[in-house]
Amino acid sequence: MGMNRDDPLDNIPASSSEETPNLPPARKPVEFSSPLVSKRSKEDLEKFGVNMLGDYYDFKEEVLSWLANYGKHPEKGEGLAESTLQSTHYKLETVFRWLWDYEQKYTTDLTPEKADRFIHLLNMSDGMIDSSVLHHLKVIKRYFKFHNHVHGTDYDWNPDVELSQSNGDERDYLHRRAFKALYKAALDFGTVKSYHSSSMTPEERDRIKTYLARRDGVPKDEIGPEEFKAANSWKVPSLLAVTLDTGLRPIEAGRATVDWVNLEAHELNIPKDESTKNEAHWNCTLKNRTVKVLRRWLNERATYDKYQDRDELWLTKKATPYSSKSCNYLLTRLIEEGDVPIPEHKEITWYSIRHGVATHWANHVGPHHAKEQLRHKSVTTTMKYLHSDTEMRSTAVEQIW
Repeated sequence: MGMNRDDPLDNIPASSSEETPNLPPARKPVEFSSPLVSKRSKEDLEKFGVNMLGDYYDFKEEVLSWLANYGKHPEKGEGLAESTLQSTHYKLETVFRWLWDYEQKYTTDLTPEKADRFIHLLNMSDGMIDSSVLHHLKVIKRYFKFHNHVHGTDYDWNPDVELSQSNGDERDYLHRRAFKALYKAALDFGTVKSYHSSSMTPEERDRIKTYLARRDGVPKDEIGPEEFKAANSWKVPSLLAVTLDTGLRPIEAGRATVDWVNLEAHELNIPKDESTKNEAHWNCTLKNRTVKVLRRWLNERATYDKYQDRDELWLTKKATPYSSKSCNYLLTRLIEEGDVPIPEHKEITWYSIRHGVATHWANHVGPHHAKEQLRHKSVTTTMKYLHSDTEMRSTAVEQIW
């Protein structure tokens, strides 16, 4: 849905300076991939009347459009990444549904006092992990940033939340023991026998055709020799290898270009303009095996038409850059196809790989090296990945006397 209407947001002063009032860049049209009002929220709004639904729709359109254009750096006209905007959208739905229930009426008047109440109740809820509380807290802070810039309020909301778990940034993460299995799954994902292999029986060929059709989401009768050949690729193994070395974020997987790869120096060089959540140029170390895999992928990549005149390091089958959705889909397929040990009753996403890599670097290499490899703006962020695990305690107890 395009945003083309005239809006006062196009000329919001970014500074109160009387001498030189700075104006942010003009707002760009925004298309949203999901409905601005969720089905659950529509059902709740029906209790208050039809007009309320229309008003809330306009409200969400205003908030999300501003965040998409200015949410990261209002003065620079830098908005939130699509994946961050999507997550913010859904969590705001939760916040405002709670607000309506709390006020027993329709309202969009979320104040710091009410936000304090929401976060307190969320933190006290059974089964609510700390990471979810923190994510909702960040979303509300983004909303207050919007409110301050657009409506001239001065909400300085920094709640003092005493989290219930020992680690305030606890997340579901893949442990190191899952890394080799995950990479093996990536190798298997990119390998099948030749269509005309003499060692392959008709039954085996049929099973592989069924597998490729299901994996790629195409009819089975469209799978032939060319599809068998294309299935043997170093794309997924190279993407997994780089992620296991550097904790690559989904947005970085989508932004990565061929120029980032420095095979001679065994590095992934992320330019300042493309870095995420920081303002620095990062040189991330790659292991020898990863460099070899990347070299194979770059040679293979040069043979594909869809990469001609494009500099993205990896593209999906639809020739689009990777995103959280496509990275998570790929990870799910790798876990389904491979024998990857994952924590029970945990939601594993692409970020689970990053968190596992960060945990290993922080605990076994050191937080300062981890900060550089994982591209954290502050070592304080890295320190959150320091955990006491069984392996470390077993080693310590054997060495203590």
